[in-house]
Amino acid sequence: MSEEWRKNINWKVHTDDKRIYIMRDHNWAFASWEIARLEKRISNQSIVVHVDAHLDDVPDGVLVKNLLGAETKEEILKVCQGHDYSTGQTSESYLMRIDNFIWAALARKTIEEVIYVSNYRDDVVSYEDLMKDDKNQMNRLIISALPSGFSYKHERFREIEDFLEAYDKDLFANKVGNRSAILDLDVDVFNTVDDILDPILLSSDKVRTFTQRLVELYPWDIITIAISPIYCGGYEKAKALLEDVLNVMDIDINKIPRW
Repeated sequence: MSEEWRKNINWKVHTDDKRIYIMRDHNWAFASWEIARLEKRISNQSIVVHVDAHLDDVPDGVLVKNLLGAETKEEILKVCQGHDYSTGQTSESYLMRIDNFIWAALARKTIEEVIYVSNYRDDVVSYEDLMKDDKNQMNRLIISALPSGFSYKHERFREIEDFLEAYDKDLFANKVGNRSAILDLDVDVFNTVDDILDPILLSSDKVRTFTQRLVELYPWDIITIAISPIYCGGYEKAKALLEDVLNVMDIDINKIPRW
């Protein structure tokens, strides 16, 4: 397996049909969704199933510079450009990050509903939470930046098994309705503890089983896969998890194009 992604925060590839996107850092999921909408491969107000060790629901994503004005592929890629956290340097404010891209997509109305599948300790941040604490200067700024007609519905499951028990294929198809559906998977979800120095990974068999069940739940319009090596416990552990996921999906990342 090519390991170009080890040192390159901008590394990203997609399958030839542009249905499956794989990226080192999760902020590029935003660009995947937005470009798919631009190319009419998904519609506005899609539903996302976000399977991740983290919620990635920091609402200051709505404040990313030039977010709502980006109309071309080039502009979307520029808006989505992230920051290399390994340098130890502070990034400028209002950049796209690995934890705020979901709200950025909500603000553009590309997505309208998120099902979070994450055992992260925090609760999901809702629009109502922002409104309740509207004396907070940042919350006021976020609220003021939201477009008219903003809509955000969400649901939360702590474990993949809980989500899969709640939704079989028919129930999930009914949930999706006539919307586009996105599976957003971060392989760090298979690190069962919130510890990057002493990770506890699911067995290879379980990783493959959960991946297969998620992929087969629905004929997803788009699938985005983030590697997030730091949160898997390092490059070697991330590589092992990624190999299990891609094996199930019969993908060779050496044979699909960069973008």
